[in-house]
Amino acid sequence: MKCLKNKGLLLIITIYLLIKIFFTINNNILFTNVINPIFWACILIYAVLDMKNGYIRFNVNKKYCIPTIMISFINIIIYFYLGLILGFSKSLYNHSITAILQNFIIQLLPLISIEFVRELIVARNKDNKLIIIYITTLLILLEVNFSTLINLTISREEMFKYVCSTIIPLIFSNILYTYLTLKCSYIVTLTYRSFNKIIILISPIIPNLDWFIAGTLNLLSILAIYLIFKYKLIKENSIKKKRQNYYAKFSYILTLILSIFLVCFMTGIFKYQPITILSSSMNPKFGVGDVLIFKKLSNSELENISNGSIIVYSFNEQNIVHRVVNTVNIDNKVFYQTKGDSNDSPDLNLVKIEQIQGVYVFHIKYIGFPSVWLYYFFNYYNLQP
Repeated sequence: MKCLKNKGLLLIITIYLLIKIFFTINNNILFTNVINPIFWACILIYAVLDMKNGYIRFNVNKKYCIPTIMISFINIIIYFYLGLILGFSKSLYNHSITAILQNFIIQLLPLISIEFVRELIVARNKDNKLIIIYITTLLILLEVNFSTLINLTISREEMFKYVCSTIIPLIFSNILYTYLTLKCSYIVTLTYRSFNKIIILISPIIPNLDWFIAGTLNLLSILAIYLIFKYKLIKENSIKKKRQNYYAKFSYILTLILSIFLVCFMTGIFKYQPITILSSSMNPKFGVGDVLIFKKLSNSELENISNGSIIVYSFNEQNIVHRVVNTVNIDNKVFYQTKGDSNDSPDLNLVKIEQIQGVYVFHIKYIGFPSVWLYYFFNYYNLQP
């Protein structure tokens, strides 16, 4: 049986997790602002001292930190660039000097301590897979906001959004951090996490990202870091032919480019954007489960949509895809009358230019059914007859 090292530290953190769950569920502010930072400060001191006392770690190669900083910088640029498209809102954090210092203690100190603990446990038990899995799971749970999870149990839709935007990226990011700690050093993960956290803490504004874009951006960052470091490690340790290394490099770069393209396409950054059809109002042109690709229009194009065109527009926080059957001019403003091909009469409400998202280009049949199933699952009790 493999010898478990630092089992005392693991036991303390496990017990602390149970205590944290109890206090966070009850929204205890004293625990969040005082007890939690003090605990992690003590853990950090212990970890640093333990590392110095006979702890030998393989050399930290500084070249690992350079791509980490570059990825972090690119991630921040993309993050705030999306804000230029989707708009900004005021940061939730206070930005007085005292508040910034307080935020650093409450938010950044636990993060730093967690990465030191990860390094201490993973590096000393790198041949013990069960312990590596256990500490990774433990650190994931320590970063979960259980109070938010409890509050979201009343809404399946909100729970799904929270899991996709926060929990799933949290799981995959911690798996990545453990992998990098095992293969490289805690310096890599600490650099990446600290850089991103500091930017968020000191920025007075944050982009208005919806749950899908936020979760996808996080997952894309995780994928980028993994592919880059995986390639670097293969390149350094491989004894394969040079041609095979080029193939590996090409595969990683191609995967990354395709992932970025897919995310940009799905989130509407490009001129063309997909939407899943949820009703049969446009049969037989297209039906439920088909994915429609629409083109965004300029202001001048929005005022000159011809009758017979199929448009995508928003109404009561829903996207509707219907055909334009008439153009109406009221007080020198253009409005469109629309109708579903399979409906008996035109829609009651005229469509304003501001409501229009784009015009139909083409569609792909059936591939949107997973989105349809999710929609009906989360709206089962709210569906209109």
